[in-house]
Amino acid sequence: MKRIIYFTIITSLLYSCNVQNTNPEKSLDEVSSFISSQFDFFTNSSLELAKNTFSDDAILIGTDEAEYLSGWSEIEPSIVGQLAIKNPKFETRDLNIIMSDGGDMASYTQVLDFTFTVGEDSGEINNVRNSGVVKKINGEWKVVQIHWSIGVQGQAVEYDY
Repeated sequence: MKRIIYFTIITSLLYSCNVQNTNPEKSLDEVSSFISSQFDFFTNSSLELAKNTFSDDAILIGTDEAEYLSGWSEIEPSIVGQLAIKNPKFETRDLNIIMSDGGDMASYTQVLDFTFTVGEDSGEINNVRNSGVVKKINGEWKVVQIHWSIGVQGQAVEYDY
């Protein structure tokens, strides 16, 4: 009988130690703030901010065919090239965030418009679809996966919907 009692107590202790007490509203606020500021490295033209935005093993899937970048060592040269863009401005809308049960990871989707200057030329790209996954690593939110896409007019593959 004592063994059953000890087993029950030890099992209860082990399960209670594994429970994370998270505040879902606080986590959602943190994630929303991070997602809203994730392009600050671009607007501030800061490679250091970019490095602090992405995890070391982040995946970046861009709009160009060759843009499937894995890890900071592959992402960094792309960011360096993109920082030559001047006056970047992002207008976002339709943000949707799905939080993990543990409150330390979230996926998101949003649509954005992007205006910028390259040399003497101004540019604008509208209705860019952006999605990703962010994770709290050592107390800081980081992009672990980000995906950009631009829709094609009509259907790439014909089907009824």
